[in-house]
Order: sequence, then C-alpha cells, then structure tokens
Amino acid sequence: MKRPPHCQPKTLRHGGTRGFALTTLLAMLALASMATLLAMRNLWLNAQLLNAEADQLRTQHKAEAALPIALNDLLGIGQSSSPDTFSHRHHAGTSDQAHAFFPTSMVDYDLLRQRLNTSACSAGICAPNTLQTKPHKASDWKMQIATAMPVSANQTPYGDQTAWYWVEVFPLDTSSPANHASTAPFVYRITTLAKGLMPGSTTVLQAIWVRDTPTALTGQWHSWYVLQD
Repeated sequence: MKRPPHCQPKTLRHGGTRGFALTTLLAMLALASMATLLAMRNLWLNAQLLNAEADQLRTQHKAEAALPIALNDLLGIGQSSSPDTFSHRHHAGTSDQAHAFFPTSMVDYDLLRQRLNTSACSAGICAPNTLQTKPHKASDWKMQIATAMPVSANQTPYGDQTAWYWVEVFPLDTSSPANHASTAPFVYRITTLAKGLMPGSTTVLQAIWVRDTPTALTGQWHSWYVLQD
C-alpha cells in the first residue's frame, strides 16, 4: 500500500533535522577539543614559566650565598682546617713562588701585580689597574670562570662547579685628606657567579666591601647589584 503523499515531506524534514544536529554536535566537540588543547598548552607554558622563575631565584640565592664564602676567604676565616691553603692565599711566600695572594700592604700589592702580569685574576684573586666607573657586564665574568675560585661542594648544597667568586683588590689613597691613616689600605669588589639547573640560567652578583680598620675582621658592604648584559 502506498504511503499518502502528505507524509513524505514530513519524513524528509526529520532527516534534515538529524543531519543538522549531528553537524552541530561535531562542531561543538571540535571546539571543546580545541579549548582543551589550548588550556593544556597554557598550563604547560605556566609550568615552564614557574620552573624558570624558581630556577632563577634559586640561582640568585646561590650567588648570594657565595658572597660570605668569598669574604671569609679574604679574611682567612674558616681556614684553620687547611693551614696550607690559608698560608698560600694570605702570604706571598718565597721569591721563587708565583701564586696569587691577598695583599696586606702596598709592597704586597705591587708583588701581586707582578705575579699576575697581564692576567687580571688568578684563583679568584684580582688586581686590576683601575676601578671601572661602569661595572663589568655579566658576560665578561662568564668568559673567565677559569680565573675564579670555585665554591667547594662542602660549602654549598648544590655540588661542585655550580658557583664561583672573584675578589678584586683596589688600593685606597690613605694620604688623601678624605682618607684617614686608620683607614684600611684596600677596597675589595667581590663578584660571585652561580649557574642554575636550566640551560643558560646564570646569575652574577657584585658588591664592594671595606674593612673598618687595616687589621679588622669586620667591615661594611657599600653596594650590591646583579650584573646584566
């Protein structure tokens, strides 16, 4: 028996509705998938940024921790367990020796300059010609890690080859009216460099320290800043 003609258009309309609903559903699923992928990508990017920020902070803290280590080296504090190291870094030794040491007088300073010759630093002890008005760039220090003093594994929880320091010795003109005879003869600029876990993560700090008196183990920090390129 044939279906009445008036029923056929109704069947066609139902088929068109189902086709439209399926297309709409597929479009919504595609949009939901894209939104999920974008959300996952944003979460991944945020995690990467947080990891980079955390690594940078950890690296800066490591560089900060190296400042008192360098100062203790300069003052000879904490070296009692290694008297040979103390003597090597705080005394000129004999005339046939050529090691770098922390000077206590201008005679010592001139000898240190002689031993360094054309090198600015050796084993983290430096005697540059002048105190530059503009600080070095961070990259300048990254290129001369071989002349730095490494922070040993027992001085940092981060292990060997993660932090280094340099101590620059600058003579102070004590004959100047602005400087009293009781003033220490040297000013020290301490630079520390620390490497992070992520590739290229490095922090370089620089600070100036001045003794209270020529023989005092106390002094004052006069600046502190992070070097940039």
